[in-house]
Amino acid sequence: MKIGRARSLNAFDAALVCVFGLAGACVHAQQQNGPAPSSFTDLSKYILTGNQVVPQPNAAPVANLSSTVTQIGQGNTASATLNGTSNVTTQYQFGSQNSSVLSASGVQNTLTTSQIGNSNSTSISVEGNGNNISNLQVGSGLSYQLKVVGTAVPVSVQQFGRK
Repeated sequence: MKIGRARSLNAFDAALVCVFGLAGACVHAQQQNGPAPSSFTDLSKYILTGNQVVPQPNAAPVANLSSTVTQIGQGNTASATLNGTSNVTTQYQFGSQNSSVLSASGVQNTLTTSQIGNSNSTSISVEGNGNNISNLQVGSGLSYQLKVVGTAVPVSVQQFGRK
């Protein structure tokens, strides 16, 4: 029999030792200082009973966000949708055949678009109270669509150029 270095037993080695009848080694290999660790999570720590309040995510409208888009060239499209309160979007387009789409629902949102060039179009839709809309177009072949539902909605539309 060859005698080598001592090595620690893992669970498989301990099982082999038990199978071959070395009962003393088997007892020592399986002894533990506490209860066996479980691979399962004890869910009783997480179960709610009685009238406990379950935390809910905040579902309040988004507020005070802002964005600015600047596009230079031909055939660009800029689109912004605002939902909530006191959001601001500003779009600048320089070039021809550009389109801008702005939509807002909520209160006190500000939408501004400026287009300089030919054959540009803007579409603005606003639902809610106290929103501000400003549309400036300079060039020829310009068009815009405007839909406003609500009260206290200042609207400014300016077009300079030829039809």
